[in-house]
Amino acid sequence: MRRSMRIDEALRLGAKELGAVAQRPILEAQILLAYALGVDRVYLHSHADQQIEALGYFDLIKRRKAFEPIEYITNRVSFYGEEFFIESGVLIPRPETELLIDQLKMELRGDERVAEIGVGSGVISIMLKKLLGDLRITATDISQKALDVAAKNARLHGVHIDLVKADLLEGVDGVFDVIVSNPPYIQNGFPLDKNVALYEPAQALYGGEEGDEILRRIIDLFFACEASVLACEMGFDQRRRIEEYVGDRGSLRFYKDLAGLDRGFVLKKERR
Repeated sequence: MRRSMRIDEALRLGAKELGAVAQRPILEAQILLAYALGVDRVYLHSHADQQIEALGYFDLIKRRKAFEPIEYITNRVSFYGEEFFIESGVLIPRPETELLIDQLKMELRGDERVAEIGVGSGVISIMLKKLLGDLRITATDISQKALDVAAKNARLHGVHIDLVKADLLEGVDGVFDVIVSNPPYIQNGFPLDKNVALYEPAQALYGGEEGDEILRRIIDLFFACEASVLACEMGFDQRRRIEEYVGDRGSLRFYKDLAGLDRGFVLKKERR
């Protein structure tokens, strides 16, 4: 590969290289080149004939060709219209999880005590705090790396969240009004795309032999504590099992993603 070439040539060659691994190879080539040069994508279009040193860019292309997620390569992920830091070892936020925030916003006044189980990169708690600034949020995770990334994102976005290393809410002090979680819910052994299976943390993906074991633990915890609302993301095929598990213990409302698939639920305790 030549060291020096025009921006438009680098983009063309990069997109060609990514054709077998990326759904949008042109876009990903632009993202990686902009990252390599420290510019935005608009700059690439307005300086198409500029000569650049391209070897670093093609090193990034090589990483992406090995199915490494582009978010890990650039350490950036977009969520709910904001940009967050992300790194290998922490689950990459998905657009579907934005719906969980939308659903929970419908249930909140804005001054509740909220517990998030499995904070990951922190995007759920941070966005809730940015949207409803008087919420008091405690967020847990079993991964120290996830807690470190969440803390970094909280600083970047100027919000305060209490972060605790814990399994679910074990050992966490306090009484909560609301619990929210995007827990691991994929069935053990379920085949995943290479960019997910090879790079993203298994403990943040797989929920057990049936897939909903952690969801059931969270539901049990909810009914054993003072919280009145539980909002969770789930697998598209888990509605019936969740309905059967909750039974008549509470009021259950499911919501769908943009593909029309069941993607999560809001559970409220029945008033006695």
